[in-house]
Amino acid sequence: MLPDTLRVRLLSDTTCGCGEGTPGEVDVEIEHDSLGLPVIGGKTIHGLLKETWLTMKNCFPELWEAGERVFGLPGTFDEVAILRIGKAQIPGDIRRWVEAAASRKSHPVPQGVILRGFTDIRRQTSISRATGTPKDGTLRSSRVAVRGLILDAPLMWVREQGSPAPTDTDLKVLAMAASGSRHIGLARNRGRGYVKLSIFEGPCDVTGQLIRAGGESGC
Repeated sequence: MLPDTLRVRLLSDTTCGCGEGTPGEVDVEIEHDSLGLPVIGGKTIHGLLKETWLTMKNCFPELWEAGERVFGLPGTFDEVAILRIGKAQIPGDIRRWVEAAASRKSHPVPQGVILRGFTDIRRQTSISRATGTPKDGTLRSSRVAVRGLILDAPLMWVREQGSPAPTDTDLKVLAMAASGSRHIGLARNRGRGYVKLSIFEGPCDVTGQLIRAGGESGC
């Protein structure tokens, strides 16, 4: 079997912005689904893993080819990588409970109530160096997914007809990139977006196992 899930655990409040705000509520909105549950886009996660791999690849020249297979060539946007990552969502019983609460006939829970139940709002402003007071018109509010949430993203492996399955080395590169990724989203320098990424095969965390299975390497 191949790893099938990437788990994102939020160790601090996190803002993965959707590129727009909610009028009258926040200037920066997070990605969320139709239920109001926070999500993280698969391309966002793939980009984070690729960025992490590129920062460490020079220490592992014997893994360069595997890195290109898994994440694609640096600086290209072609879909040549063998790894595809789906949207990270809150899994399991929590999601089923929310779906039931949102779809019940008597007093269904609105999307906004669900969204506010899994998030908070952070506000910040720019300070004038000359006066030490807030600058006019700089107050901004951002929604954050609260720390402690767990989101699972499906992993999919693209295999052309006759092409081999991902090798132990390919899986090692993925696990190393996941283990080395520490922050995601906006306002990282303000303490947001601290995360732990893990690779799962079924119910088992196999991150460390995949790193060890690829053999010894490094500077």
